[in-house]
Amino acid sequence: MAKKIIALYLPQYHEIPENNEWWGVGHTEWESCKKATPKFAGHYQPKVPLDNNYYDLSDQSAQVEQAALAKKYGVFGFCYYHYWFEGKLLLQLPAENMLKNPLINIPFCFSWANHSWVNKIDKNGKKELITQTYGKEDDWIKHFNYLLSFFTDDRYIKINNKPVFIIYDTYTISCWESMRNIWIEMAKKAGFSGMYFVNTLKHERDIELSNKYNFDAQFEYQPTFSVAKRNRIDFTWYYYYKRVFMKDIIGKPSYYSYDKIWSRALTLTPNNNITTYLGAFVDWDITARWGDKGLAYKGATPLKFKKYLKQQIQRSKTMVDSEFIFVTAWNEWSEGAYLEPDTKHEFSYLEAVQEALQETEELDIDSSKKIKNLS
Repeated sequence: MAKKIIALYLPQYHEIPENNEWWGVGHTEWESCKKATPKFAGHYQPKVPLDNNYYDLSDQSAQVEQAALAKKYGVFGFCYYHYWFEGKLLLQLPAENMLKNPLINIPFCFSWANHSWVNKIDKNGKKELITQTYGKEDDWIKHFNYLLSFFTDDRYIKINNKPVFIIYDTYTISCWESMRNIWIEMAKKAGFSGMYFVNTLKHERDIELSNKYNFDAQFEYQPTFSVAKRNRIDFTWYYYYKRVFMKDIIGKPSYYSYDKIWSRALTLTPNNNITTYLGAFVDWDITARWGDKGLAYKGATPLKFKKYLKQQIQRSKTMVDSEFIFVTAWNEWSEGAYLEPDTKHEFSYLEAVQEALQETEELDIDSSKKIKNLS
């Protein structure tokens, strides 16, 4: 089974009234990126897109170019974050534009990012901006009917005639079983064979929920899943010092070793008898968004990313029905997780994907085009 790279896709690169109210007029993800400053020696901030390409996703041409670029380097598809708050949509424009524009020609699916939005840097403490709620049956039906136009699109990713739909935070959905059953029945009435639900593994509890709530599959959201406090003595001190003591008590940015986190990603895949899609991450640095309350990883390079991605591809070949590898991310610039070209590395991370696929015999590319500038 060919391995397909799906890159997580953040749509927060266009103005919406809510962000203008909460963060100031004109706010997009780029605003945080531009304000970022180095927090320690050698810290790469701010991160600047190649050719100052601070695109606006209200312009469909940006998405056309993204799709073409991704496919050129072997990325199979995008997984758009989807935001639905009991009938209220946020950041839906890029997905809706994709639906209307066949030139945005790349497979896609949704991850319902079903979490409340919180301002964690408010001077008076955390401030909840919008609360995630789930309503009752009428809202579930309304939600499915909104999604149906995407599910029926030829570009939408399906498995066995079932639309792939990822749940970001299953733990908070007390009505999951009822909602799930209604959606499956509605999908069948729409001509599908059901729904293909995928659970996101971020914490220890998510492993159990994959089985408890009858998910079809699960995927490892990296690097979050690798820093979950699972029973590994070698990581306990590291976690509490770096994240809890430095970040939460001292109030200074903390940093992890890129290689140390990857060593966990390569060894801590759960064995809970469910189809599992492995994860990969380009880098991780949330100081652009959260400042001194953020954390960053040290040591990331395109060459290392290629090495670790190759290992994940090889590992996935030994796993049953593990068709996809989810990469964090296509364009999460304020979290330092992006495949898109920047001024420092240019196209090297995309080239790393291309070579990793080629060298694991998952992509046939002319060897004369082998990348030269990984570092």
